Amino acid sequence: MKSLIKKLSGAAFVASFLVNQAFAQSTGFLDNPQGGTPPNVAAQGTLGANVTIIINYFLGILGLVAVGFLIYAGILMVTAGGAEESVTKARKIIMYAVAGIVIILLSYTIVTFVSSALG
Repeated sequence: MKSLIKKLSGAAFVASFLVNQAFAQSTGFLDNPQGGTPPNVAAQGTLGANVTIIINYFLGILGLVAVGFLIYAGILMVTAGGAEESVTKARKIIMYAVAGIVIILLSYTIVTFVSSALG
């Protein structure tokens, strides 16, 4: 079970880097990346905007990990077969995963508020 979780999380991590590279050279969704004018380097945003994007990206990955732990704990609880030790372990994982999701959402709110306040 642990090797399956490691393989799935590794595959999800690698896939997350491949998703955003499809339109890396395009300025819009329907633009032709082979034609048009070269990209304007000065129009790529400020340092604060780029840091906000990176932080939000990692918060999204952490949210996916927390949801993965919720799913793992649910499977653990369903397959416990009445064993109190497994049920207790699953409840702890669920409690910590929900706490993690709350912290991630609060972090996202704080980052959004600070980035909008700073301009």
